[in-house]
Amino acid sequence: MTDGEFQQLVHKLQAGDEKVLDSLFVKHYEYCVNHLTKEFRGGNHHCSYDDASDTVMDGFLKLRAELIKGKVENKNLRGFLLVICRNMWLKKVQKERSKLSLDVEKVEYYLGQKQDLYSEDFNPLLKKELADDLSEKEKMQAEVFQAAWAKLGEKCKQLLQAFYIEKIRLKDLQERFNYSSYDTIKSMRRKCYNGLLKWKDKLM
Repeated sequence: MTDGEFQQLVHKLQAGDEKVLDSLFVKHYEYCVNHLTKEFRGGNHHCSYDDASDTVMDGFLKLRAELIKGKVENKNLRGFLLVICRNMWLKKVQKERSKLSLDVEKVEYYLGQKQDLYSEDFNPLLKKELADDLSEKEKMQAEVFQAAWAKLGEKCKQLLQAFYIEKIRLKDLQERFNYSSYDTIKSMRRKCYNGLLKWKDKLM
């Protein structure tokens, strides 16, 4: 793209003409999506095709805003877009990992690490020897959390126990539970945990 073409693109965007981004989208979208999925394949930063697609779409919106503000030079638009998308994905992963850390603490606190989660009388936090150390609010929260746990399906209980209590990685659980892909079991872990919180909120 020549400097003149670049300036024309910026002026059209500033004038509200969104169609000028279509050619950029067609030219760079698939490349950026494939780049993210290859760079972040597996591990803690794993990026699926759907994740990459959403990230690149958001990246184009960010690029559009930067172009309108006049903060982008006519050098390497693809490289600039990749930097935007890469940073967006890393921030999203970091945010999810921070939330997951809080989730782990919450689940471990209410369920206990050394208890049989499947016993009918499972009530670790309300045992007599611990009761004196808990406030009334904590006792109520523990009871509600355990009631919510009882509402979960057996498969969700097994998955959450293995992940939160036994500390087994999702990649290993994928094989244990015969899930077709890492993305599938990651989605199921999130679905089961959200289901637990949903029941907890209903029972409060």
